Amino acid sequence: MIALCLIVGDSTGVGTASALAAQGVRCEIHARVGASSAEVAKTWKGSPPVARALLAIGSNDPTNPSLTRNLVFVRQRVTAARVTWLLPYNTTAARVVARVATTFGDQIVPLSFQPSTDRVHPRSYRPVAASLGWKDVSGCRHIVSTKSADVARQARPIEPRQRATVILMQ
Repeated sequence: MIALCLIVGDSTGVGTASALAAQGVRCEIHARVGASSAEVAKTWKGSPPVARALLAIGSNDPTNPSLTRNLVFVRQRVTAARVTWLLPYNTTAARVVARVATTFGDQIVPLSFQPSTDRVHPRSYRPVAASLGWKDVSGCRHIVSTKSADVARQARPIEPRQRATVILMQ
């Protein structure tokens, strides 16, 4: 079994994660408000395979000469059946992100189609989340235990210590 989804990046990833949660889609989130591509590349070490991944990187450092390298470095650590990138409002960063996404055969969601007051964040993340088309897998979540099989066989009931979101692949 693999986790349902992963979101890596900056505040646009945080906002999209919140909108997805409102639709019933819970993802593993590695995103922080104000995160630059260099910070994400340095701090995020990767994760197990997922069904879907969203990369929201580049909005906070559109003129960084290492932006392409940082994006490729992060993308190489993602193992997902489908990867989608949010294209920043900044056209320079959007071109760089689109070029990296195309290189990997990934999908893109341009934020520029959404109204914005600051040209960094959409006014609402609901249309962004809806454009991902991830709601269809929200019903496939199950609570799983991280306990070993031997411990699980004990007579007393065991509560899961960690929760994970998984999708059943048929």
